[in-house]
Amino acid sequence: MRILLIGVFLAGVSGAGASETNPAPRIPSEMTGKEIDAYNEGRTMTDPDYIKCRRIPESGSLVKKNRVCRTNAQWIASSNKGNLDARDTMETLARGWSNSVEPQQDLMSHAEPR
Repeated sequence: MRILLIGVFLAGVSGAGASETNPAPRIPSEMTGKEIDAYNEGRTMTDPDYIKCRRIPESGSLVKKNRVCRTNAQWIASSNKGNLDARDTMETLARGWSNSVEPQQDLMSHAEPR
């Protein structure tokens, strides 16, 4: 599970890295609460470099939650990527599976009417 979270985090970092002016000294999810508070001091909550943490439920568990911390820019990039992936998937499904048109002569060519 930790490898999956690292992969998701790196995907978010790659999309938001170009817009960051003052990156965090290390990966936000590995920082302690005090380090995040010190880093966020003097920043507004809407600043792209402001670090926010969320507790995300672990799949398959009713109780366990993972703490995931990212900058605002990384959260936005992750959300945009998820929305783009979902939109692409829906467009592919609509184009490829639900709109298929088969030639009329090929539908029942092997069966003869009685």
